Order: sequence, then C-alpha cells, then structure tokens
Amino acid sequence: MFCKLLLLTLLSSSAFGVITRLPEEFFVKERLFSLLSRFDVTSDLEPLAVASKRLLAFTPSFDLEDANSQPLASASSRFFSWGTIADITDPGGKPIGRIEEEVWRIFPWAEYRLFNASNALIAIAKMDPVGAEFVLFHPDAPEHIYATISRPLIHFFRDSWTVRIFDYQVFEENLIDPRLLVMLSVYQTDKDNRDRWKSLIEEQISTEINQFEGTRLGF
Repeated sequence: MFCKLLLLTLLSSSAFGVITRLPEEFFVKERLFSLLSRFDVTSDLEPLAVASKRLLAFTPSFDLEDANSQPLASASSRFFSWGTIADITDPGGKPIGRIEEEVWRIFPWAEYRLFNASNALIAIAKMDPVGAEFVLFHPDAPEHIYATISRPLIHFFRDSWTVRIFDYQVFEENLIDPRLLVMLSVYQTDKDNRDRWKSLIEEQISTEINQFEGTRLGF
C-alpha cells in the first residue's frame, strides 16, 4: 500500500523550482556524533533533509537542506523574547511562518502556537505531561487533530521524533507548511539540551560553592 505524499513547494522561481515530498509519516532524528546539533529528516525509504544548527548566530538558528544539499528553509529565534519564538523563512527570505512557545502554562510539558506567513494562528501544539508527544490541533477545535510529533518516553543521548499526519488535506492545501513541524521538533530538542546543560552547570557551581564553604569553615 503506497502512502500519500505531502507536497511542499519551495519557491516559484526557476532557481528553486524543486518540489520536496514528505510522506504522511517521517522522522526527525538527532545525530549522535556531531560537532553542532544536526538532525536527519527521513522516511522509511529514503533520506529527505538535514537540519543543522548555525555556528555563527546570536540566537539558536537552523538551516534545513534537502538530501542534495539544496536549501529548503532557515529558522532563527528572536533575541528579546520570553521562551522560544522562531521565525522560519524559505531560501529566498520569504516568511513561511513562525513557532512561538507558550511560556505561561500550567499543565503541559511544552506548548507552542504556530503562525503562517500572514501572521495568522493556524495551529496549537501541546505536549503531554511526560514530554513524549506533541498533539497538533486546530486553534478553535482541540478535537480536530492535524498531526502528532512523538519521541520515546525514555531516550538517551539523542532525540528521535516521529511525525504522523492525520489531516492530509490541511497540509496538501498548504494551510500549514510542514517545514514548521520539522522546526518545532528541532527547537524542542535544542531547548531540552540547553536546559539540561544549564542544570548541570548550575549543579556543578552549587557543589563547588558548598565545597568551598566547607573548606573555609574548617580553618
């Protein structure tokens, strides 16, 4: 049984007149051994794209390229913002949309709002309490699920997301650009990694301070 293919149009110009096809199910896998954060976007059959963290950037930024190293999109998070707000553009610099983290939340592990190029709210992605799955749904109808983005509950050293699309028509009609789903996965992993390193550093500093205080009091 052949899966449906999700069409993703890059640019109408001849220079980037390539069509990238994403299946209804694909994967965003963090590379285990990489100097910078890098993610492979694959299907069961073939590699589709690579998302790489930009080295020289003031804020977390990623570039998405297809399997032939042709640009698909770029994403840059805003410097002055509470939480993650990342603007995604196509290879020509034209806005695709943005993902915006909901900072003031009580229940979910994480929550994001997705906007299109016209700044309209098109979807909400809410993660379950254990941090294993995003459910992407209509802003005014939570029961209308567009897609899910999930990862194993227990994972070591790297993330591996599985994207499953349920409302094919929404993406086929380009109401939601699927590149937003890729970037959402990438930015959540990047945020988790930065939080983990921050926690380790704070723990190390606290340990050293306690050791120093204990030594000083011993004199």
